[in-house]
Amino acid sequence: MTHNTTKATLQTHQVISLKEAELVSHLKAMSLEELEFHAHEIMKDMGSEQSPQVMAKVMKSLEKPKEGYSKFETVQKTLEDELPNKAYLSDIYARLAAIVM
Repeated sequence: MTHNTTKATLQTHQVISLKEAELVSHLKAMSLEELEFHAHEIMKDMGSEQSPQVMAKVMKSLEKPKEGYSKFETVQKTLEDELPNKAYLSDIYARLAAIVM
């Protein structure tokens, strides 16, 4: 996976620490390659070297979302279940879910 560098490129730690309103506008402006890069880096930081397998499980989870869960919540819960290192930041799964979606 190549990282597409543009003038708007953020480092992954910046993506994690942005305020939610800023994060949304930045995510909308990112290329697919940049979103994939950040998703991979966050998953790696959370103990997974297998981001393609995690993404496959996320996609499969959307085929039959858990009852009472939105698609976003289903993605978030799947990421939480699949990533080996549990996050200390309560919103990291939500941020990663936003990037993945």
